[in-house]
Formats: sequence, C-alpha cells, structure tokens
Amino acid sequence: MGMLESIRISNYALIDNLTIEFSPGLNIFTGSTGAGKTIIIGALGLALGERASEDSIRTGARNATVEAVFSTSNKTDELRRLEVARDLIDDKESLIIRREINRDGRSRAFVNNYRVTIQSLKNIGANLADITSQRHHKSLLDPNIHRQILDDYAGLQGEIRELADIFKKYNQLKSELEDIKKKQAESTAEKELLEFQIKEIESSSLAEGEDEQLEQEKLQLINAERIKTACYICQSNLFDDNGSVSSRLNSAAIELGHILKFSMLAEKIKNAIDEYIINLEDIGTMLRELSDNIEFDPVRLEVVEERITHIKRLKRKYGQTIGEILQYCQRAKEKVAGYEDLDDLVKKLNDDYKNCRIELSAMAEKISRRRKKAALEMEQKVIQHLSDLAMQNSDFKVYFDIKEDPDGPFMINSKSYAGDDSGFDKVEFLICANPGEQLKPLASTASGGELSRVLLALCSVLSGVLPRDTLVFDEIDSGISGKVATQVGKKLQMLAKKRQVICITHLQQIASRGIAHFKVYKGKSGKRSVTRVKRLSGDQRVTEIARLLAGERISDVALDGASQLLEEGSS
Repeated sequence: MGMLESIRISNYALIDNLTIEFSPGLNIFTGSTGAGKTIIIGALGLALGERASEDSIRTGARNATVEAVFSTSNKTDELRRLEVARDLIDDKESLIIRREINRDGRSRAFVNNYRVTIQSLKNIGANLADITSQRHHKSLLDPNIHRQILDDYAGLQGEIRELADIFKKYNQLKSELEDIKKKQAESTAEKELLEFQIKEIESSSLAEGEDEQLEQEKLQLINAERIKTACYICQSNLFDDNGSVSSRLNSAAIELGHILKFSMLAEKIKNAIDEYIINLEDIGTMLRELSDNIEFDPVRLEVVEERITHIKRLKRKYGQTIGEILQYCQRAKEKVAGYEDLDDLVKKLNDDYKNCRIELSAMAEKISRRRKKAALEMEQKVIQHLSDLAMQNSDFKVYFDIKEDPDGPFMINSKSYAGDDSGFDKVEFLICANPGEQLKPLASTASGGELSRVLLALCSVLSGVLPRDTLVFDEIDSGISGKVATQVGKKLQMLAKKRQVICITHLQQIASRGIAHFKVYKGKSGKRSVTRVKRLSGDQRVTEIARLLAGERISDVALDGASQLLEEGSS
C-alpha cells in the first residue's frame, strides 16, 4: 500500500482543527512535553480502527473527526484479499478513511465515503500502517504473522504458492475420498433397496393411462344394473313399444313415399327421415353392445379394486402419476448401474490421495528447512542491530513448533502433523531483553523504549519485506542518548529509504535525519489552549534542533551544533 499522505483532525483532545501533510521517507515530530505529539498518534490510531472514547472529544464539541488519506500506488496483496476493501480501492488513486465519534458513544467509519463497520476499518487499517508504542497495537507483535514475515524474508513466496496449490488439491482429494467412501459404505443397503423398488415397479407391469381405465371400469361394474336398465328403457322407447320412435319414423317415411312425385320438398323430408332411421339403427346397435358388455361381476370388481389400490400404493412411494413411477424406476436403474464402478473409483482416488500427501509433505519439509536456515540468519542480524541500539546482552530467537495430529495433512517420519496451506511450522519471534531472563514473546517486552528499539531492529532487518508501508515509532528514544541515539537515527534513516517512517522524538540525533520535520506546540484559540503543528524548514529547523540540544536558551554554539547535525543527517 502507499504511504500516508495527510491527516485532518477536528475536535480531538487539544486539537480544534489540524491538517498535516506527510512526505515519503522519515517524518520527524518534535516539541515540548505536553504539547500534544502523542495526541496526533492517537488520532491516527483512531483512523486505523482503534477503540474510540467520547472522552477524547474536545470540550464543548459534539463530535470529533479524523480523516487520513493513503495513496494506493502500491496495493498490498493482503489488502487486496480483503473483500471489504477490494471494491473500495480499485481504480482509486487514494484511500480516504474517515472516523467520527460522538458524545453519545456512537462511532462511524467511512472508506472512500462508503460506510463500513469498525471491524472492517480495523482490518483495512492493519494493512496500512504500524504504530509502535505501549499504547497502540503493533502487528509485528502478532505471532500469527511471524511465519509470513519469515517466509517473505526467506524469499519463499513461490514455494508457498506451490505448496498452497498442492494443499488445495490434497483437500479436494480428501473430501472426494471421504464422500466416495461414505457412499460406498451406504451403497450396499441402498443398492438392495433400489433393486427391491425396481422389481416392485417392473413386476407391476404398469401402462400409461391404466389407472384412468381401471377407475372407469370400476364405475361401470358398480353401476352395471343401472346401465342395463337404462339401455332396456331406451331400446323399448326407440324400437319395441307401440308407437316407438322407429315405427313412427318408418310410417312417416312410407307416407312421404306416396307423395314424392307431387313435391320436391317431400323428397328432401323423406331423405332426412331415412337418415334418422339409419342413425337410429346405429344407436340401437350401440345400446345392445352396451347392455351385452355390462354384467355385474363381483370377482372382476374385486380384481379391479385391488389393482387400483396397488397402483395408489406405488404412487405414494414413487410418484403422483404412472409416468412419474416409471421415471423413478429408470433413475433407480441408472443409480444401481453407477455402483458397479464404485470400488475402482475408490481405489484410484485413494492412490491419488496418498501420492498427493507424499508430495505435500515433501514440499512442506523443503520449505521448513529453508525457513530454519533463514531464521538463523535473521537471528544474527537482529541481535547485531540490538547491540547497536544499546541492547548488547539481548537475545532473539525464531521459535519453531510442530503439533502432532492423527488427522493432520502432513506425514513426516511416519507421524502425522497439523498444518495449513503454508506448511506445518508454527513460528514465533522471541526476545530476551535483559541478561538472566528467559526468551519471551515480543509483546512481553516491558518498557516502551525497549519495545520500540526491538521493533526498529526487526524492521531494519525486514525492511524489504514488511507488510506495511507506513511505520510509526513513539517512545523509541526512551532511555538512550549519545552514540546510541545516533545509531537509532541512522537506522530510522536507512529504514525510511524503503518505508515511510513517522517518528516522535526528543533527541537531536534522531530529529536531524528527517526528510520532513514537524514541530508540535501549544497555541491559543480564544482563552483555550490548542495543539498546533508547523512544518519546519531552513533556519526554523536549525533553531528547533538547537532547542533539543540546549533547551530553551539557545546559544550560537547550539545553533552551530544544530547546523552540523543537520549537515551530517543529510549526508
């Protein structure tokens, strides 16, 4: 990620309205005790997602606002991987973070004018800057990132990506194998059930539309007598009784036949009646067929009802229609056929899984060896830097640990170990700042000054691979002076060639090496004290360095000394 370009602070502690524009390289802040230097660091921490308190709102104001602008010229992979940040930084030249705190305790956060949660802001802020002091979070103290830092230092990025690809393949094969083994274990019982269902359906010899035909036949069998009676009455009315429709039509046709030669219309009427007589004969035939084919047959009715009941039972189990039942049967057949190749598939997947695990473990061992080699080199360099910073008796170790796990992905010397897509090593940086003490986690370093120097030593060694582009040091000059202060200044200056560094200091040896120098002082706004910041240049900077040398009474000797320090610092 790019550097911190500017910060604007409103109504925060002693600050009413303040804007600071930063430079690349080493930015120095000096000023008298109580002027408000640490307030500025607190405001930056607030912008990066640290806890807010209504007590920090300036007296008389309803809310406080901090806005920090970071360039996005070099987006880190860590930030780009954050889902909440991905859309906010694409195609943007700057990342503008705004934090608001109110008297009622509420706090709001915005990134490029989009509202985000405080946790999202904290995740984004953790990828932008590191603040190293006793009062602020320091990412280098987080053991969860120590392995990543070591890997970057060792130049293992390519191998880690390769391991991650193998690890992904391993997990996929493991998941597939577990699924297929579970399927295999369940397949016997399921196959037997499916085969029973297939047999049940096929033995039923179902035909499309059969259920409708059976229901119709059942209806006819139940009402057979009623149907026969209706046919008899119709037959009688149409053909058998005196004055039936048939006899009347025939009589009419005969009478019309006698007058055909007298009227053409009579012929048309007779033809129509003849057609009715033919149709009536067809009706009679159908009535006889209907009557002859219908007999009340209790045995057949029982057969039909049993068949209907059987089909309904199949519908409850396999589908709402006969078509759906037959489709279920076909799917069951296909599923049973799929079990035939299951054993071969399990064997192939198991072989692939074992080979992948061997490859994964070998790659992880290779990475572990390179880590340990790089760790020895890092330890020596950090210890040397600590010695330069007046911590000659300090010790620094990169601690490695592995954890046995019977279900772990890595197999080393016939034992299984836990791990992830970066390997099986657990890595933590340990420090012993004073003789006679045990090695402890970095966060256990007691004093702010010691901690800042330890982190400076680490940053000096890791300057090329640090995950943050902006580093903030407070209390780094606590308990040092003379040559040690000069060494601290030189290391900050060297670090600032690769990272933007912001440093609060009381020492002229450090202040003289800055690219940008800011003086923090108290001013007046009405009757109230306010914190002001002024960027110094030329004689103003010489005077401030002289003040650090000699106090408030600045002599010509102090001014000459300040000029010499600035000349040395710029060389």
